[in-house]
Amino acid sequence: MGPEPDGSDGRTSLADIVGRVAAGTRTAGELSYAVIREGIITGLLAPGEHLRQEDLAERIGVSRIPVRTALMQLESEGLVSFHPHRGAVVRTLTVEQVREIYQLRELVEVHALRASIARMTSARAARLRELGELLDGPHERGTLHEQRTAFYRELYDAEDNPFAIGIIEDLRNVVNRYLVGRHVAHGLRYHRELARLAARGDADGAERTLRGYLDEYRRRVIEALADGDGT
Repeated sequence: MGPEPDGSDGRTSLADIVGRVAAGTRTAGELSYAVIREGIITGLLAPGEHLRQEDLAERIGVSRIPVRTALMQLESEGLVSFHPHRGAVVRTLTVEQVREIYQLRELVEVHALRASIARMTSARAARLRELGELLDGPHERGTLHEQRTAFYRELYDAEDNPFAIGIIEDLRNVVNRYLVGRHVAHGLRYHRELARLAARGDADGAERTLRGYLDEYRRRVIEALADGDGT
């Protein structure tokens, strides 16, 4: 496991994650699981990285036993794999898995989009247009993730569709942790148009725009992963 960022360059460190989640966990096992999982999802613990139990235990401030238990749980969730003579490793993502993830995203997101449009209110429509303008315009440093999350939660009506939103965000996070530092979405400007169509109740048009975006983004993700493998 490589040296941990100290946070001086603006990046999150494992110590930052420990400090943030410690108050919300009751046991060493819960803390270990929450910290390692967030480290993987955010890309702090990179795909293919060897997860040494002693090192993680020291950095989290627990013994090896809860770390081992957390790694086994993360293995069952597909985030970690165990290899003979190497121990636990952050899982990598294959092209086939990317395709499956985007097939699932398309199914769930189209369903959520149409359900949301059927319940669209004038207040949500106005907020959606505002967020679409923000996302397709220039960004202040560090605001993109927050604005994107807000846009999709508004688009898919998170308040009345919490389970779908949870599935969508989990699927997005599985891919995003492999794309840290890669500007895969650069030049894609579709949020304004998607917001406009959804706000006016054009479910068919909004669905076409969404499917087109997911197809293009999937293609870019596969290219980025291939570049990262040196292929």
